[in-house]
Amino acid sequence: MLPANREPQSITVRCSCPYCEDELPASALPYCHHCRVSLRYCTKCQIAVEREAVVCPQCGGQLVWK
Repeated sequence: MLPANREPQSITVRCSCPYCEDELPASALPYCHHCRVSLRYCTKCQIAVEREAVVCPQCGGQLVWK
């Protein structure tokens, strides 16, 4: 539990586009704003992965289109 005088800080998870390496907010957009490629995201660790991937290369989690 946090002390009464401290508020929780929000944590922003960021990742890179697997195609152009441009930094993007995790799960914020269905495509990379820089290179306009549609992205898939891991449901477990929320990183963007290549469209051809079957499972997340980082954690093995399931992938979804956003």
